[in-house]
Amino acid sequence: MISTIAAVLDNRRTVIELARRDFRARYAGSVLGLTWSVLEPMVQFGLYFVVFSSFLGMRFVTASGVNMTGFYLVGGLIPYLALQEMLVRAAGLVRGSAQLIRHVVIPVEVLLAGALLAVLVRYAIAFGLALGVAVAMGALAWTQLPWLLVAVVLLVVGAWGLSLLLVPLGAFLPDVVQVVGTAMMALFFLTPVVYPETQLPASVARWLVVNPLVGLLDAFRTTLTGQSVSLVRVAVTLAAVIVFAVVGSLVFSRRAAALRDLA
Repeated sequence: MISTIAAVLDNRRTVIELARRDFRARYAGSVLGLTWSVLEPMVQFGLYFVVFSSFLGMRFVTASGVNMTGFYLVGGLIPYLALQEMLVRAAGLVRGSAQLIRHVVIPVEVLLAGALLAVLVRYAIAFGLALGVAVAMGALAWTQLPWLLVAVVLLVVGAWGLSLLLVPLGAFLPDVVQVVGTAMMALFFLTPVVYPETQLPASVARWLVVNPLVGLLDAFRTTLTGQSVSLVRVAVTLAAVIVFAVVGSLVFSRRAAALRDLA
């Protein structure tokens, strides 16, 4: 982990440039250009809110009786979708950047950092919009803001560790991208991302504590909804993040040298 982070820091300008190009390429050729980075999440999460709140009748009501469904949905969807996209990008990095890896002398972890940073920036814009709306509505839980920092650290470190594991796996096994996408789709329905926990049977809800995604989403949501955070759940998330970081670093360090031959 230390060696990969050192490589990223030594090449931080390259990382930023790669992320900038990745970010701009997503909207290249469109009339509105980078404006889509704001419009896209607004439309996407607006549709989620209408469908789940108005059509399906789902409600997340706080202890004060205030309906926080919109913030609950956004607070869960943004970090989940960010994690999903980062892991899929990591799994397909070597095969998708084969020409660059083969002909340019640049550490693979630097390419990975650039790709993940581009994803993080897009979803940070989306979450920033949600925070802005919460401030405008007077709904932001200011006392819970430190949890947002905890959540971001857990997301970044956990995604980095898993990505270090997936990069060599995706290079050796071409089906890893599909496996990761399918697994994340399954986790989407096994985790209270768009539905409140109260809708789960008690026999199912008690197992949520062992799902590391639950503590992560709770830490993100608390700033927007004011809901309490379970320290046990966050501890489970932290433990999982540490395991991902250690295992991912070990696997990557042992297989990094062979990645250029596979590209």
